[in-house]
Amino acid sequence: MKKILIIEDDKVLSEMYALKLRKEWFDVKESINWLEGLTCIWDYNPDVILLDIMMPTMNWFETLEAIKHQTSSRSKIVMFTNVVDKDKIEKAMEAWADDYLIKANTNPSDVVEKINLLLKKKEIPHEPIYIKPGLNIFKMKNPLNEDEDIEISINIKI
Repeated sequence: MKKILIIEDDKVLSEMYALKLRKEWFDVKESINWLEGLTCIWDYNPDVILLDIMMPTMNWFETLEAIKHQTSSRSKIVMFTNVVDKDKIEKAMEAWADDYLIKANTNPSDVVEKINLLLKKKEIPHEPIYIKPGLNIFKMKNPLNEDEDIEISINIKI
């Protein structure tokens, strides 16, 4: 089950999106402020963080940077905002965020679709593998545990 962390100060909105994500078989945790969210990231290690960037007492750009530095390399950050300042959004996308959603134009199904698309994206394109006759041994990341490598042996007969 993929883990989603929602950092959103509007409790009603957070619960609505959490309910939809749970119905889609995601494991979801909610944080009502950026400090609670930063604390939760360390223990929970989410696959995707849905981050409201306009919260009281929060410098959204510094928080985004802190989250990105605290998060494992596989975590994706989706800015969830009503900020439509294209320059600010582009600055955040270039530096730290993986994607964004405008709250006013988004419903729960859109959030699920965006998260699924992000989870399918590959960070590093795979180079083509050329297989020759005989024993071929490949090393790759374990898809079930990214911290571990596995070896695959294939014997090709022609």
